[in-house]
Amino acid sequence: MAEKQEKHPTGGDQESEVWSAIAAFEQILEAIPNDRTSLATLAHAYEQIGDLARAKDYTVRLADIVIGEADHQEAKNILPKLALYAAGDAAAAESLKRLQAFVETAGDAPGGAPRSEGKEKDKKESRAVVQSPAAKATASGRSSFNIANELPLAWNLLKANELTQEEYSNVVQDLTELFSTDAAVTVSVLHVLHDRAFKNLPKVLARLAKDCGTPIIAISNFELQPEAFSLLPLDFIVKRGVVLFDFFGDAALAVILNPYDKELMKDVEHIAGRKCFFYLTPPAEFDHAVGKLRAWFEGKEHA
Repeated sequence: MAEKQEKHPTGGDQESEVWSAIAAFEQILEAIPNDRTSLATLAHAYEQIGDLARAKDYTVRLADIVIGEADHQEAKNILPKLALYAAGDAAAAESLKRLQAFVETAGDAPGGAPRSEGKEKDKKESRAVVQSPAAKATASGRSSFNIANELPLAWNLLKANELTQEEYSNVVQDLTELFSTDAAVTVSVLHVLHDRAFKNLPKVLARLAKDCGTPIIAISNFELQPEAFSLLPLDFIVKRGVVLFDFFGDAALAVILNPYDKELMKDVEHIAGRKCFFYLTPPAEFDHAVGKLRAWFEGKEHA
């Protein structure tokens, strides 16, 4: 468990709330030592409070697990972060070498050429062209909710004084509990605030829209276009909190619940195969849209 008495640059009451979140995820690790989400979240949390030594330790542990699970995509994602720690740390440098060697076995080393050329490359490109949305979502390795992507949103709201320390702690606790159930529902900070009848939710939405340049829309005012929303598999829509609802020229229009999640935006554009413009929508509006999409997908299955 983390030693809460140790002090960090963040200081004060905000730090105590971060420590509460850290304690919760370290409890998860006690039960599930190889839980990648907890490791990634703890690495991020310790980085936020300035404890780079512990952030490095959790990043190294995560890298070893990713190698053991043969997840080349996640290995590529971890490389830049691990490289920052490797500059002055022998253990991190050794871990970085292992991670780079692992990535190179898939021909994905940064700045390097694929190990196989010619026909093998053509085969890979051909397979990529015919991939379905579901196959692309699976191949991305990020079709499920990742709590590590939601915590920065809550943290930013705390720093902006949109949440009190108690409210922030409650949000983190609710996110943790919802994540542990693995329920087939959309888990987000905005959903947690909505379910808690948070009176300043409109103000929070306005803050997110301003900070991220993501206009707020009521998706119920739009006719959901099957040609657009069917570009994403339903499981991805629900677990990642995104709906494509229409087109603007060749680009797709999308509503999301976490405009800080740039990883999600990249994944959506990859799976949809086109540029997307993103908007923010209230959680109740999002759930109503998802209800319509469920009915459409179920009807298509039984057609």
